[in-house]
Amino acid sequence: MQNQAFYDQALRLLEAGDIEVAVNSVAGRLAGEHGSGACWKDARAALQQHQLFSVLMEDPATARCVTRPRGFPGDAALIDLYYDRRPPVETSPLGADIFAVTSAFQAAEAVRQRRQDGEMIIEQAWHDGNQICVLGCGHLREADGLIGQDLSNVVAVDQDPLALDVVQSKHGASISCAESSVFRYLRKTIKAGRKFDLIYAPGLTDYVDNSAMQLLYRLALPCLAPGGRFLLANFVPDHRSVGWMEGVMDWALFYRTESGLARIANERGLRANTWRDATGTIAWCEVHKG
Repeated sequence: MQNQAFYDQALRLLEAGDIEVAVNSVAGRLAGEHGSGACWKDARAALQQHQLFSVLMEDPATARCVTRPRGFPGDAALIDLYYDRRPPVETSPLGADIFAVTSAFQAAEAVRQRRQDGEMIIEQAWHDGNQICVLGCGHLREADGLIGQDLSNVVAVDQDPLALDVVQSKHGASISCAESSVFRYLRKTIKAGRKFDLIYAPGLTDYVDNSAMQLLYRLALPCLAPGGRFLLANFVPDHRSVGWMEGVMDWALFYRTESGLARIANERGLRANTWRDATGTIAWCEVHKG
């Protein structure tokens, strides 16, 4: 009943035009309930059965994540919504107002910060003439500043063919695109004997458990040239948007702190350099091949 009354009040706020107050109050409540066992399950269930949920689905980012048109949450088109902060033209006025609030959330800002950090990483590696592999590349927006350049030293890997179509449309034949799971691609690369100076995985490890992380390291390291580096980014567990992502968007990730990422690397006998991004939401981890 307590959840019911709270969501009733949030819905009234939305109907009265107090969009920011309503959305932030829901996000704050879900963040407080997240990880609380039965209370968290009750809070999620009550929301999904409440009329408020259907109203929140007018937010195009929320709707895309819940309906999963490409079969998984957080696809490249959703990430583009957060990059550009422009809702689709068919979005309702209320949906656009909700999106204006949710696209300013900490997690959305972290996605934009990750792209900005990735742009610097990839552009510097490209200028240095490095061989670059981007795993789970999405639309590879980190390389938008290199449109029109020769990217024959870059391989973009993703299992989503629609995402790779976008990459190819921007960069043409100068870039190599591989439609594949990252594990299958790395196994083929090991057999082919190809080496990279940089393997970059900006959002991949958010979707894999620790055993798959171990496999990722086992396959990625043989694909690095001497002195090469493997760089990944992972959402941390304590960010303020976690309740909204899981409770409203049905978007659950494998969260890891810097120490958690370092521990996984150390278990492979690797020394990791870790840090947290400017938003405090994403942890980075870098290992080098000796």
